[in-house]
Amino acid sequence: MLALYIILGILLFLFLLTLFNIYVYVIYDNELFLTVKVAFIKIKILPPEEKKKKAEKKPKKEKKKKKKKKKKKSDKKPEKEKPNKLSAYFKQKGVSGILNIVKRVSKLAVGVLKDLFKKITVEKLKVEIKIAGETAEDTAVHYGEVCSVFFPALRLITEIVKVKIYDVNVTPDFTDGAKSDAKADVTAKIRILSLLKIVFSRAIEILRLYLKARPKKIKKGKK
Repeated sequence: MLALYIILGILLFLFLLTLFNIYVYVIYDNELFLTVKVAFIKIKILPPEEKKKKAEKKPKKEKKKKKKKKKKKSDKKPEKEKPNKLSAYFKQKGVSGILNIVKRVSKLAVGVLKDLFKKITVEKLKVEIKIAGETAEDTAVHYGEVCSVFFPALRLITEIVKVKIYDVNVTPDFTDGAKSDAKADVTAKIRILSLLKIVFSRAIEILRLYLKARPKKIKKGKK
């Protein structure tokens, strides 16, 4: 009976965990900061933490002892090279088979991204870009180039993703000696349960694609 209660408690905990959100915090101000929060746990991804100092060098005596030891000759036979799955599949299916797999992978990736974006909520989208050039003419040209690429891409994203706070500004700076600058503060979230639904809904497609992409084993004829 106690074991049953423990199992039910674990299942309840896992269910409650799926109701939490995964938060992604992105801040850019001359340096990119990226933090992910799952339930009550925060994980700092960028900037990477400084590497720990190298382990202290071993005493010279130990080094001398190691040098005196002779290396034993390995009696192991060299391992055979494993056949490349991609080349094996290419030999069996040819170029059309590879292109078919690439097409199906691309279609699957687009479908996953669409499902993912539909479930993402952007709590805050603040972007401030300042465009400056060497001359007023350069500034105007660069400003037009940035706007022609940035705003259409942003519009496509905001049509799919829910955005609660939207504050985006791109301005030209014609002041002498001015430099281009960019700042961003973005907070997005997705529920763990929604993420799991996407994974399980696409799992069958991924499995079928994997099985189809595997090269078939050629049976050797009996001598």
